[in-house]
Amino acid sequence: MTETETLIAEVRQLRAEVARLHAAHTPVHIRHGWMNLVFKDLSTNPYTQYKVHMWGAIYWLINFPLIICLFFFAPGLWLKLGIFITLIYSIYANLATDYGAMSAAEAAFGEPEPPPIPLEPPTPPIPEQRDRGDNGEGQADAMAPAG
Repeated sequence: MTETETLIAEVRQLRAEVARLHAAHTPVHIRHGWMNLVFKDLSTNPYTQYKVHMWGAIYWLINFPLIICLFFFAPGLWLKLGIFITLIYSIYANLATDYGAMSAAEAAFGEPEPPPIPLEPPTPPIPEQRDRGDNGEGQADAMAPAG
């Protein structure tokens, strides 16, 4: 048996062992498997994303006046709850920012990369070259009329 045939036989044996292990594996019942569906839908479905952001905007519009009233009309309660509210909003802001960035990156996975944007405009031709009709080295351009 050649070395190549030995390697092929070993690979076949390993594949058979992997197939046997996969066949013996019983699927595990995941208690909260529906959460995968929710997160998948939230990260790939623009209609779901729109609804979540719409309800988030409504929440903030309702919550804003309540927080203002708490700050001005119940300063003692604000001292107790204000730090907690600020903490929760900060965590939400970080989560929303990271989640939005992940969704944007995921949306761009299948798209080709856009062409680079030049940072500087192209350099215009030097005026004396145009007037002389040469290429800057004292030689006439091929397109310039002889004369």
